[in-house]
Order: sequence, then C-alpha cells, then structure tokens
Amino acid sequence: MRTFEIALIVANLLSLLLGFKKQTRVVWWGTAGINLSIFLIHGIFEGFRYQMVFSYIFVILLAIFAFVTTNDKSFEAQTPKVLMVITISLSFVFLMFTSLLAYALPVFTLPKPTGRYDVGIQYFQLVDEKRDDPFLDQSTKKRELMVKIYYPAKDDGSKPFSPYFHSPRLVKLFAEFYGMPDFLFDHLNLVKTNSKEGLPLSDKEQSYPVILFSHGAGTTMEIQTSQSEDLASHGYVVVAVDHTYVSAATVFPDRIVSHKEAITDFNTAEPAEIITQIMADDASFVIDKLSEMDAGKIDSIFTGRLDIDQIGAIGHSVGGAVAYNLAIHDSRVKAAIDLDGVVYITLKWDPKDVAPFLILASDKYAQAIQSRIPLMEKYEDLDDTERKIMSGMYGSQQAYNDAYDKAWQTIRELTEVLETSGNLYTIQGSNHMKFTDIGLFIGSSWLREPMNIGGRTEPTRVLEITEAVTRVFFDQYLKGETEVSLESLVEKYPELKQVDLP
Repeated sequence: MRTFEIALIVANLLSLLLGFKKQTRVVWWGTAGINLSIFLIHGIFEGFRYQMVFSYIFVILLAIFAFVTTNDKSFEAQTPKVLMVITISLSFVFLMFTSLLAYALPVFTLPKPTGRYDVGIQYFQLVDEKRDDPFLDQSTKKRELMVKIYYPAKDDGSKPFSPYFHSPRLVKLFAEFYGMPDFLFDHLNLVKTNSKEGLPLSDKEQSYPVILFSHGAGTTMEIQTSQSEDLASHGYVVVAVDHTYVSAATVFPDRIVSHKEAITDFNTAEPAEIITQIMADDASFVIDKLSEMDAGKIDSIFTGRLDIDQIGAIGHSVGGAVAYNLAIHDSRVKAAIDLDGVVYITLKWDPKDVAPFLILASDKYAQAIQSRIPLMEKYEDLDDTERKIMSGMYGSQQAYNDAYDKAWQTIRELTEVLETSGNLYTIQGSNHMKFTDIGLFIGSSWLREPMNIGGRTEPTRVLEITEAVTRVFFDQYLKGETEVSLESLVEKYPELKQVDLP
C-alpha cells in the first residue's frame, strides 16, 4: 500500500474508536477534517482506485455524521447504543476488507534500474511489406508490429516518468485474456516506470549493443519493463517487440488490436511451433529495420548509434523459444537467453554452431530438461479420460504419440546445446510468471497461488536475480566484459543454481 493509503486507513480506524464515547462537535469536525484532508491528498498525489472504495465511503459518511451532529445536538444522544456498536463493527469489517484488497492488488513500485544511465523510451510502428499477416487468413494485410525501444539517455528533469501500461484499454484486454473482470487490474494505470519518453540518447558511448526482447503468449511487451529498463541503464538499446495477435493486445497509434481479432486456424493441436516461427520472423524483420535506423534510412535518434554487430535476444515463455530460434537460425544474433520457455524447433546442425545460449528456468522446467523428459506426458501414462481428450485434440492416438516423440527429440537436442554451453540455471522457489513483472501485480502470496504465480521466492527477488544473470551473460558476449561471472552470481544468490546435465 502507498503512504497516503496507509495514512487514510489509520485515520479511518482511529475515527471509529471515537464512536464508543460521546464526543464534542469540535472533535467530530476535527476528525472529519483530518480524514477529508488525507483523502484529498491521497487522490491528488497518488490517485484514487476502486480497491479503497470502502475507505472513501467511510470518509464521506463521517463528514455527513459530523455535519448532522453539529446541527442536531440531540442526534448522537438519540442514537441507540446497539445501532452505534453495529455500525462501528460493520465499518471496521469493511475497512479491514478494503485494506486487504489494497494490499493484495498494490500500486507497486518497479525495481530501480541498477546501471549508471537514465532510461529513455520511444515507440515505433513497423510494417513488413514483404509478409502478409499470417494471423489474418486469406488477407493481404501486411504484418504490422509495435516496438518499444529502451535506451541509455540524458535525463531531463522536466519530463515525467512514463506510465506503466500506456493505455487503459490495454489493461482491460490483458485482464480479459486471463478470464478476469476487466476492471481487476485498473490500478496498473497508476503505476509509473523508471523511464521517460523522448529523452535524448546518451553520448557517453559512440554506439550501444542491441537486445531484442520477446514476450510470452497472451501478455504484452510492457510486462518486461523492469528487465528492459535495467539493461538499458547498463548501456544497451533494448527493443521490446509486441508480437501482434500473440500479445493480449497491441496498441498502435490509431487503434488497439486484440488477440481475438486473429482469424487463422492453424489446424493443429500444438500451434506453438508455428507461432514461435512467426515471432522469430518478426524479430528478424525488426533487426532489418534497426539496421535501417542505424544507417539513417528511418528517421530516429539512433542513426549511427546502434552496434548492429553486437545483437542479443531474450524472451519469456514462447518468447524464450523465439530467442532459441534466433540463436540457431539468425547469425546476426550473438547471444540469446530463454526465460523459462519450452522450445519447439529441432537443430539442423552441430550444437556448437548455435550462438551462446542460456536458459534460466523455474524448478519444474529445469527438472524436465535435466531428466530429458518433455513436459507433455506419454500417452500410456494418461488415464482413460485424459486419453479420450488428447485423442480428440490431436485427432488420434498416433498423432499424439508423434507430437510426444517430437517434443522428446526437441528437449534432447536442447540438452545437447546446454551441455555445450553449460548455461542451464534455475532460481529455486521461482515460478513461470515471476520472470516477468506479473509477480508484482499481486501483493499477497496466498493470492498468487490461485492465480498460478506460485513459488516461495518473492517476485522482487526473482526479478533481481534474473536481471543480474541477464546482465552478466550479455556483458560477456556482447561487450566482452568478464569481471563478474555467472559462477560468482551463484555464490551471491543462494536461490540461483547451475543445473548439471549428466
């Protein structure tokens, strides 16, 4: 909870205690005035939100009560004590409820970037004239993307920090994707980032290495803000790609496109391989456009300032699979990180030819890789009900077995790549969504579990470790810096473990 939210709740509760004894008009007016003052300060400096609604109602009712008792001296004396006790008790219950709600859905603070640079951001709309959009079946509409570029910047104290989700409509569509009420995450509109839009590019370096960031399915590029800001603060130009129709929604300058608007049926029970290839094509196209920016063919502040020879890729979930794809197929990518993402493509050549590659995995996925066992179960291990469901989804038992065999081959080849690099790490007590900012959305651990954000390690800690691993890996392969090693991070963070592949 924020400072003035806490102050308001405390003032509300202290005001309740006055109701057990008869008070003077001055006391009631003073109490109402204090509550109203904190209420207004909270609204002006922090912003109102629905989670605090019972506190707001209490302030209004308290002001009305103070007014009535002042103008009707007999009002308080005529009010039955039983009614007063019931009213106070119910008020206490409602205030406790609103306190828990505000705590469970906090207006959180994003982790501060740890580097020496301030962070600027710019949005760009990109259109791939060479590709029809694969999500719009039988349409000639070209593939259209939004990217958000984080970069080392010169600070301008007059500019405000940018909002976290830069569109209220995006917040609603994000909630709807997960089957939640569209107002649930409205408080995200009050969260501020640590970056500012439109700042000049820092001149401390002649050019900066580039890192592409791909999000997971049904999320948005905005949920990787903390990691993107941290990398930019350490001297990287981070290009977060919003993969249209894979994200919950994409905000273009003139419209918002929801994932529901995709119309292509890929006619497969496992479309992830197709989708990650589309996303990889998106990323390769973005690299093309970045080269044009650096060459001055696209008007931007990045002309001559991007180190196109030093490009990295990172992604979460299916975005991690995209990073793996790029490490294999796009020679322009010199290093890649997969944040807990299952991979779907098979190798075409020696694992030693893959760009330096690292997986930072949750407990469950790390164990699967170590055991060389796909996350999907063998058909024989399913119960009768599950077999019927899977046979229906895949079309037949043989189709399911073929999918399992391919998943087994893919994970076996992945372990060969990781055996070559030795770069399989896990954060104990982590969870799939804690590698993003989503872990910060829920303030209470007992509420995170039902929303599939489990694990005993706090989200802020997981992000801190993730950002440290990411920085060290890219510093080594994109900047040639070896002062800090991954091994030293294992010593620094007890939760971070390097996973052996016997």
